[in-house]
Amino acid sequence: MAQQVLAAPTRRYELTDEVATVEWMHEQVANRAELPLLEAESVVRSLAVAMHGDQEMLLPLLTLREFDEYTTTHSLNVSVLTMALAEAMGMGARDVRAFGVAGLLHDLGKTRIPLEILNKPGRLTDEERAVMQAHTVEGARLILSSDRELDLAAAVAYEHHIMLNGGGYPHRRIARKCHCASALVHVCDVYDALRTHRPYRAAWEHARVLQYLEEGAGTDFDPDVTRVFVDLMRRMEGRIEHSALADLRAGVQEPAAATSP
Repeated sequence: MAQQVLAAPTRRYELTDEVATVEWMHEQVANRAELPLLEAESVVRSLAVAMHGDQEMLLPLLTLREFDEYTTTHSLNVSVLTMALAEAMGMGARDVRAFGVAGLLHDLGKTRIPLEILNKPGRLTDEERAVMQAHTVEGARLILSSDRELDLAAAVAYEHHIMLNGGGYPHRRIARKCHCASALVHVCDVYDALRTHRPYRAAWEHARVLQYLEEGAGTDFDPDVTRVFVDLMRRMEGRIEHSALADLRAGVQEPAAATSP
């Protein structure tokens, strides 16, 4: 029997202000090592409103125009996905927003990674991989130095690449269980990363990503979190609204002139 497909949402959510705010936040962190917490919380509140604007939850996710936009787009998408997952797991509104902030800031350390490494089309060297993997430690350090009330977000920034079986990075001498928020962000991070075109590979299809998550449940991913996420994404497939970041940026500034590589 054919699977029933839900109708796509009729209202389009323009996230122009949210995109501009996150880009400004990243500039503040990169140039001044300052994290504007109020702006981060404001973005998360706006995303929560967009998710429930039709009185039924939808997922307003962004797609890329240029690879340089990845950090902004990915941060917003992971925040939305993490809040949706937290709600699906029965968490209250306060925890949902806190997890959303953690999702928004989880890759903050990537603002310190040179674009030639972040967007390199080929295999990274050992030195480049070390720079890339250091974003977890650097992100946690940036968050803690900005506001000590963001311990949860700092923990997620540090832990979101650590697998359930202890693999991944950064390596810890003493094994311990990661925070539950890190388990949620880990799944959402991998989902959005694999669903996005990158210089070194094409985006994966929705079904392939969900299968990958299911196969990694119990070793890479928390099995309970994975089960809820996969079920959520299968139910929400018809209520995912993709907006091109290129369209949103048009309302913020004129496109930059093309430059020679």
